[in-house]
Amino acid sequence: MMYRHNKNQIRVRYFISTSLTGLVLLIAALSPFMSHAQEDISLPTLGDATSGVISLQQEKSLGQYWLKSLRRQVKTFDDPVVNQYLNDLVYRLIPNSELSDRSVQTIIVDSAQLNAFAVPGGIVGINAGLFLYANNEQEFSSVLAHELAHLSQRHFARSVERQQNNTPLALAGLLASIVIGAAAGPDAGLAVLAGSQALSVQNQLSYSRQNEQEADRIGINTLYQSGFDPYAMPAMFERMLQQSRLQGEAPPEYLSTHPVTESRVADTRNRAEQYPKVAVPDSLDFYEMKARVIIHYANSPNQAVNQFQQAVKNSTGNEQIVQQYALAAAYIDAGNPGKATPLAEALTQKYPHNLIYRELYGAALLAEKKLASAEEHLKTSLNFSPKNYPLQVLLARTYETQNRLIEAQSVLKVLTKENPQRPDLWYQLAEVNGLAGDIIDLYRARAEYFYLLGNFEKAQENLRLAIKRNGDRYPLNTVLQSRMDSITREKKENRF
Repeated sequence: MMYRHNKNQIRVRYFISTSLTGLVLLIAALSPFMSHAQEDISLPTLGDATSGVISLQQEKSLGQYWLKSLRRQVKTFDDPVVNQYLNDLVYRLIPNSELSDRSVQTIIVDSAQLNAFAVPGGIVGINAGLFLYANNEQEFSSVLAHELAHLSQRHFARSVERQQNNTPLALAGLLASIVIGAAAGPDAGLAVLAGSQALSVQNQLSYSRQNEQEADRIGINTLYQSGFDPYAMPAMFERMLQQSRLQGEAPPEYLSTHPVTESRVADTRNRAEQYPKVAVPDSLDFYEMKARVIIHYANSPNQAVNQFQQAVKNSTGNEQIVQQYALAAAYIDAGNPGKATPLAEALTQKYPHNLIYRELYGAALLAEKKLASAEEHLKTSLNFSPKNYPLQVLLARTYETQNRLIEAQSVLKVLTKENPQRPDLWYQLAEVNGLAGDIIDLYRARAEYFYLLGNFEKAQENLRLAIKRNGDRYPLNTVLQSRMDSITREKKENRF
């Protein structure tokens, strides 16, 4: 199932709690607090500038605070297939990185602009636009490896210490930079930043040259050790630099926070040459994810269909396989699943163990309302990988469409237990709970959804409703009150 891009809806979602102007004012307003006592700062304490110590636990608290703030400001790209691909790729790189804590969260911002970022506490994010800019999986992975290196070397924490612990200012600036760039593109983002006190923040966002060189060095080694081409990093940097120059525009947000120069391109090329040349097979999975992103940002569903119809005719071999996948996905998005089903079925029969093709076929059957066939196919597919996230999400939707709400609830409860940090899952569970008439569970799921968006008031409101409806019945009232107390403490500590 594809997720249609709607500019007006996204603009509303971006500004749920603040406008672009409000973001800039927020950054400017944070500056005076740096001269006050630490308790006046509405961010978790990260030690002080003289101690030189910012614990990993403090970084995690900061990262979770920041992530909630980001979710409040931007629309995320919630396509389960693309998110699973990104997560799998990151966890392929992590064992060969220098991360001591290998628990990493990934997030995709719904923006066609080029950007990627790493936030203390193990958060790696990208804009969906990174799929559009990267030529292949090697280049895409080089950006992820670079961001993981920033995390492993704790560059943000080290830069904060150099800036005399200006953590709130620096993180508010990073947040504003991402939000503005995603909402209005790099030109508008830079213009707003340059016209305010936030200009100083923009300067602080860039890691030092030494930090960047270190991240390049470690990232290239991570790439090679993970079976990727180390030459992909200089190739990606060089193309980004050339595109920026040819277009004559302000640089993408990624180049604003990770400046790329000719000397840096040359340096990464020299580092890559220290590794033996390896023949790395091209990944079809990457191109298929790229196709899903292209469909998402197409001007219309029919435009995407026409584009991939032509691409199928003009391609052969592996490239044609990718274009057939893309065309089937475009047909589903255009509301024409009857044409998607035979394409998806053919891919599944040819590659029966490929879960990406299996998800596509299930999505086509579901869209065509062949519900019994969809259910049977998805259950068979889950035998290959019982915890596959996209397949489970699709199975829950299939149950919901059949009005088999207890079974849909069962799948979604497992999913939220295994993926508690995904707001979209809690939202889907809340909807199914409501349809099933389980009002207490509806309130509980809504509370978790709003909690992950940093809307603590709404989370508390829903828990109060659940507690009121449950009355004095044990042990659930104890569970509900405990969750309420936990959120209340976190709200007080972080002053949301």
